[in-house]
Amino acid sequence: MPLRRFAVIALIVAMVSASIPAPALALPTATEIQIGKQYDKQITDSTVIVTDPLINQWVGDIANKLWSQTARKDVPYSIKVLDVADINAFSTLGGYIYVNIGTVDFAQSDDELAGVIGHETGHIERRHAVTNANKASILNVLFGIASLFSPIMYQFGSLIQAGMLAKISREDESQADKYGLMLMTRAGYDPDAMLTFMTHLGAVEKEDHDLISKYLADHPDTPKRLADLRGDPELNPALRTPEQSEAQAIHDLDTARYAIAARKFTAITLLHPDDSTARFDLGESQLALGQVAKGEQNLAAAADKVSPQAKTLADVRIKGLRDAERRLDLMHPDLRPLRDQYAQALLDQQQAAAAISTRRQQGLDQLKAIKSRLENILYGLPNLSGVQPRKDSRLEALLHNVNTMSKSLDVATGKSSEMITGVGSLERNKEGGLLKDNSDILAELGAPLKLDAPPPQALATFSSYPRMFATLGAADADMVRGIDAARASLALLDVGAGDLDNFVKELAHAAIDGTGDIALGDYKRIEPIMAKTVDSLNKAAVGGAQASQLYNMARARQLEIRIDALGLQESPDRYATFQHALDVRFHSTGVDYDQLTRLDLTPGQVAAAVIVGADTNAAPQAVIAESKATGKSIIDLANSRGMYAQALEIFLGLIYLDYTDDPDKEALGRT
Repeated sequence: MPLRRFAVIALIVAMVSASIPAPALALPTATEIQIGKQYDKQITDSTVIVTDPLINQWVGDIANKLWSQTARKDVPYSIKVLDVADINAFSTLGGYIYVNIGTVDFAQSDDELAGVIGHETGHIERRHAVTNANKASILNVLFGIASLFSPIMYQFGSLIQAGMLAKISREDESQADKYGLMLMTRAGYDPDAMLTFMTHLGAVEKEDHDLISKYLADHPDTPKRLADLRGDPELNPALRTPEQSEAQAIHDLDTARYAIAARKFTAITLLHPDDSTARFDLGESQLALGQVAKGEQNLAAAADKVSPQAKTLADVRIKGLRDAERRLDLMHPDLRPLRDQYAQALLDQQQAAAAISTRRQQGLDQLKAIKSRLENILYGLPNLSGVQPRKDSRLEALLHNVNTMSKSLDVATGKSSEMITGVGSLERNKEGGLLKDNSDILAELGAPLKLDAPPPQALATFSSYPRMFATLGAADADMVRGIDAARASLALLDVGAGDLDNFVKELAHAAIDGTGDIALGDYKRIEPIMAKTVDSLNKAAVGGAQASQLYNMARARQLEIRIDALGLQESPDRYATFQHALDVRFHSTGVDYDQLTRLDLTPGQVAAAVIVGADTNAAPQAVIAESKATGKSIIDLANSRGMYAQALEIFLGLIYLDYTDDPDKEALGRT
């Protein structure tokens, strides 16, 4: 019985799902959990799962806080992070939730990620996947899931054209949002974060629609969802008591979300100018952000009315900041050497950008060619949809190997594409990506060098400028090496595509025997070709992963510089706010202010050392000591320790956003 052509998704999914029953309107929980387990096996077999301990601990801790508030106590909830760059998350049945690493990277706080996980938990709590009569079968749901986590399946599986995606209704989405809001509020998270996440998402939707295209395929459009959320009583400021508003703002201040806290306390004091506690906390937030004059004014105005202890604390803070500013004002650094170094850094960046742009265009051409070739090959995959594999059969072994091939194809193409497209461009009207980020950072560093009297925050950072310029150069080098690694991966993938083509052609001539398995002779003929294909595609995947590592190392370097440029080393008091931010997230304050100065460190380096230590089970001081002893930067040291670079980038980003997150500014940028 010859096998006919069929899309790749049928080959991978149909056999695993053949014995799954269609859902009834009241599917028993035990059956739902069993089906969820089968989906989970398919998903974990077909995509890379992020194993970084710090990422999983962060996501898991948030999820567990939410799940402690759920109504369905008979569901064993679990969550996995998929190594997929797209911004998306989804749930299946029986408590299984999946979040793409792109979503984890995109979330700007614990609270925002809690909103995402809460939303997906809401789908499971409300049994949307098993009670909606419009869903023809569980198999349709699985087809839809496959398109979300697998770029290759999404692109080459013709899922949308085949109409197999089982969409969740807008009503279900609204219910999931409301349930997620309830969960995150009960768990102690800021419900406003669901709004800010959508605001951030809306900004990206306009700038880079492709990044969230899969998310938008399954969720209502962003403006509609924002409007629905704003209509919820939980998110309507007019329906909140002053005590509720202040409690949320205090939560943000306590969790080191200084920019968001300042925004909320400002709104409270505008409505209630006599609220001394809110004004005092606003002053605390402003001091953390380096808004010294405003912070002093609010602390001085409120401290007497709050308590004697608050007055004492405010006096100490104000004196410490004034003393620090006085010391900095007495500095009269010769800026000519720094200006010369800045000019050289500009020249170096221009040269690096030219080399990167040339490589990028070559990589884009390679990427286009290999995707076209793969599409032609995958179109020829045979149809096994009418055959059900038995456990430990030859057909089951073949399907396992096809899953492995699919995973390698996704990694090689996805990670290489991430690197090649992610470097961006400095071409006029096409600026974007890492190159623009580097250019923006350099421009921001150069601005105070043009002033005759730089502000104290700039004076505090000038001693770190040579190191920052060197770090920018290292980020440029990462980009060059990363594109080279991506192009090497695509070259290996081209070789693997030849093996894949041979495998597909041989498989098309295979036959099914009387037991429903692949004929023994056909399997023996196919087996060595299959093994060779798996091996060659795996080599391409390794190259893609190396490219992704370099891409995220460059991003981590940029964030280290951005943290340094905040001027947190300006005074012991501002540095203490930074230590609090580290302690909240990593249960470590890093090194104290005296050590920072004595060891000639920057806040960005301290943050990196704390994160690397937390991820690799080492004390931050030990990480710093090894960096000093080896001459390696902490980011290079993390790489040599085998740390997942995107984890370092994500957590550096969260620390930076504690001081800079401004959803209002993003919303204005979209109008």
